Amino acid sequence: MQPTAQSLHIGMTAALTGRYSLPGQQALLGVQAWLEDVNQAGGIWLQEHTRCFPLQLTCYDDASNVEQCRVSVERLLRDDRVHVLLGPYSSGLALRAAEVAERYQTILWNHSGSSEAIYRRGFRWLVGILSPPGTYFHSVIDYIRHTMPQARRVAIVHSTAGAFPMDVATGAVQYCQQYGLTDVHTYPYPAALSNFHDILTALRTMAPEVVLSVGRIEDDLRFAVQWCQYAVPAIAVGLIVTPMTLFRDTLGEDAGRFLGPSQWEPTSVTLPDYGPSSQEVARRLLARHPAGVDYPMAQGYVGGLVLQHCLETAGTLDQHRLREVAGRLDFTTFYGRYRLDPQTGRQIGHSMPVVQWQHGQRIVVWPG
Repeated sequence: MQPTAQSLHIGMTAALTGRYSLPGQQALLGVQAWLEDVNQAGGIWLQEHTRCFPLQLTCYDDASNVEQCRVSVERLLRDDRVHVLLGPYSSGLALRAAEVAERYQTILWNHSGSSEAIYRRGFRWLVGILSPPGTYFHSVIDYIRHTMPQARRVAIVHSTAGAFPMDVATGAVQYCQQYGLTDVHTYPYPAALSNFHDILTALRTMAPEVVLSVGRIEDDLRFAVQWCQYAVPAIAVGLIVTPMTLFRDTLGEDAGRFLGPSQWEPTSVTLPDYGPSSQEVARRLLARHPAGVDYPMAQGYVGGLVLQHCLETAGTLDQHRLREVAGRLDFTTFYGRYRLDPQTGRQIGHSMPVVQWQHGQRIVVWPG
């Protein structure tokens, strides 16, 4: 796999339409911002060729559909012969992309699919960027343990649609039990549920001190809106969707009643080992998206940044050499720590802060 005389060819699919179109478009925006920054700086240096190469991007709309994602990834690798493959947004699409990448022995730089199912398949050509979903609520639970040590009763509400919410819920149950929050109750719900009346009524009777809920973005938004209509006596409520600007815009002042784990916050890393600071990246993304910067944009940017560091360290596009380098590097970017389980490609170094909306601003409340 050799670059052309002109450029290194980056390929990806993104959910530009369909149910994941909002975060899919944001992830693409982040990749585009990274690519623009690299090209403005002169490109990526490859020691094997003793020169810098500018980047070009080919992106196809996977329409939030796993079969369309498969077809598009096949096209990128077989017909377009891209040098580098970035992943799509969502775990289901990333899993399908990983299956194709495995057949072509090409690394999938997985910046926006975190499901544990992806890493249980034994894929060799996979590099994960995100904290795995089993750990998503760990930081929220740590915050509760340290600020509300009296809390014991926990309710975990989760969708049964897809692997992600199940992984998040299972990891939360195990972490609660590990650290003494032993009175844990789970409330699963089907994908088609639009009214949380029965669950919220049950929670009002149970009177949990802590409620953690995870589903699709639209599920979490509905749950939050309906939660505000019920007098459930919980002292802390955590939702996966909380960090998104859409959550603030939907809930208004009520957004401040919820906590949430965030893969990244602009104030989290000021002096990274590699690449720009969080504040610099936030400014660049905000210039492209004045309405606000959400985590999928940062995930797209850091996917490119990790790839860039691995390319520069390896000095080659050889996929075997790149995968070896990706599996042994340990460094921080604006996004936080990067360190893989070298066998599975699962991210084990990254940790997630806890955020809350205060006066319309997203504030990190943990760690202090």
